[in-house]
Amino acid sequence: MAERPSVLADRISSKNATVCVIGLGYVGVPLAVASAQAGFNVLGVDVDGSRVEQINRGICYVEDKYSEELLPSLVGSGKIKAYTKVTEAVPRSDIAIVCVPTPLRKDGDPDLSFLKSVAKSLSSQLTDYKLIIVESTSYPGTTEEVFRPLLERGGKEAGKDFALVYSPERIDYGNASFGVRSIPKVVGGVDEESTRLGAAFYSAILQAKVVGVSGPSVAEATKMLENVFRYVNIALVNELAVLHEKLGVDFIEAIDAAATKPFGFMAHYPGPGVGGHCIPKDPFYLVYKAKKAGFPLRMVSAAEVLNNGMPRHTVERLLNTLRKLKKNPRKVRVALWGLSYKGGVKDTRRSPSVDLLRIFKRLGVKVVAYDPFVETIKVGSVQYASASSILDSVKGADAVVIATNHAAFREVDLSEVKAKMNPDPVLFDTRNLRTRKESVEAGFTYLATGRP
Repeated sequence: MAERPSVLADRISSKNATVCVIGLGYVGVPLAVASAQAGFNVLGVDVDGSRVEQINRGICYVEDKYSEELLPSLVGSGKIKAYTKVTEAVPRSDIAIVCVPTPLRKDGDPDLSFLKSVAKSLSSQLTDYKLIIVESTSYPGTTEEVFRPLLERGGKEAGKDFALVYSPERIDYGNASFGVRSIPKVVGGVDEESTRLGAAFYSAILQAKVVGVSGPSVAEATKMLENVFRYVNIALVNELAVLHEKLGVDFIEAIDAAATKPFGFMAHYPGPGVGGHCIPKDPFYLVYKAKKAGFPLRMVSAAEVLNNGMPRHTVERLLNTLRKLKKNPRKVRVALWGLSYKGGVKDTRRSPSVDLLRIFKRLGVKVVAYDPFVETIKVGSVQYASASSILDSVKGADAVVIATNHAAFREVDLSEVKAKMNPDPVLFDTRNLRTRKESVEAGFTYLATGRP
């Protein structure tokens, strides 16, 4: 039996192993590219036929500069090929990496249906000794308590007939400074051999450090901690931002000053809400697990209330200012700059702008949206199309709300913007891209999150 892990270890070391990446999204595609660039043959799997077709044509549909640059040549040279079925790829693979979505259900509980489906499919494909890696985000215990039993339904045993590892994805979508190869990796296997094989594989494809931990649950807990940390700290600065607005203190300046301390502080900044695929979702996987353990996570629940309240706070503060300027909120026109959840990307998943649009509509406020990356967005039954240009978006508008930190919003000439708008315009910068001085000099009433 010891020969089988050693054979796989040799195949990893020599780059002769074949890697199968299941789930070709924003995690799977960069991972497939990194594996192929390192010298491994890669077989990708996705149930979305259009994704598979695009990959096989060398088209990168995820916003990742690294993948966009390398995918075409790697596909052209035969290093990457994609399929729609696990059964077409896994039997010919030595390593299978699971990168499928783990969303929340409508009731807020984890939806592990994609992960379970993959485990069931893999259970009949473990005829040879393989390394199975789960990267999909979930609560501590998922790999051992949910995924492993489904894998073992085919009669094979983890740690004996195949190696099983959990290694949390750490992709920062759209971040050109930290790509898949430069981010340290955490690996936790069901036994020491699994951890060694997992670490050997990631060491072969990454330039970053690989950290082994005692088991899958520790690796899963690592991912939960990372995202809960961000979610709770964002809630903290959101609450303090609202307080300091009322106190008349520039809280953004205070954050920047606190960040000069070289220890014991990490800067987080307030905004109009929390968006993206991970931060607003992942903490509630741990909330679910905590409830099952009879230990409710009160801090995460409090953070949820605070973060979810920021879009309404933004709208209310804007409308109060417009009233002071003798403008009827039901008769004004607002230009909403930014539909994606973060700057430089087109991803609108859980974007605070969705909540802003929903609240504006409910209050009868007319809104024109603009985003240089997003053409349209659907909120409920309403389809919002992005204006053709940043200046077109503000024609006849009474206010501008900067909701996303796109570079274009930092660079546009505010005097030109003001010239297109109605008299006494308001600029509400929820991302603190523009200064009070330049905004006031351009003729705006200036508002900013965390600033009086």
